[in-house]
Amino acid sequence: MPRVLAVSGSLRKDSYNSALLRVLPSLAPAGMEFDFFEGLAELPLYCEDLDTEHPPAAVRRLRTAIAEHDAIVIATPEYLHALPGVVKNALDWASRPVSAPALSGKVVLVLVATPGRAFGFRSLADAAQIINALRNVVVPAPEVVVNSAQQVLVADGDGGWRLEDPAARAFIGVQLGIMADLVEAGVAEAVESSFQRRSAELAQFFASRTATS
Repeated sequence: MPRVLAVSGSLRKDSYNSALLRVLPSLAPAGMEFDFFEGLAELPLYCEDLDTEHPPAAVRRLRTAIAEHDAIVIATPEYLHALPGVVKNALDWASRPVSAPALSGKVVLVLVATPGRAFGFRSLADAAQIINALRNVVVPAPEVVVNSAQQVLVADGDGGWRLEDPAARAFIGVQLGIMADLVEAGVAEAVESSFQRRSAELAQFFASRTATS
């Protein structure tokens, strides 16, 4: 079973998305392990001047955490019909260095929890577009937006959370199962390996043309 890094796209203390992540172990296949990354607030805004051989400590922690896990779950709100800036900033840092990005060749699941009833799918689409472009495999379906999160995400009194939406529970369980299957099949790793091999062939082709011109 894969080791999964769970990342909340909200910095709010009582975030619905952070609560949703805490529900996942109860919905996951037996043996799936979750670690929770809580350092997005420490990331500086992406700046290439900072992205050196020795980037900020918070960036190193993010990149190392991603690299050490088989799969990633991102639970994010939707702000102004789009992906929140804090999530985009984390993805910017995780997409570098270009030669060996941390967030590449991974299986990624994106979830949204929102207090509204007509929001979330644009944030899902934004995240999927960016993450796919980085040569990852996003769990494609069933897409899950937990609406009325303030009603269906309930504290259990012992520091944990329950998701009292049977359909969302079932769909997330399916998604986590698919995520495990994709990791086991090595799909995302195969995509990245193929990209690296074909890119090297292309570079060699252009190098040979330059040498003979």
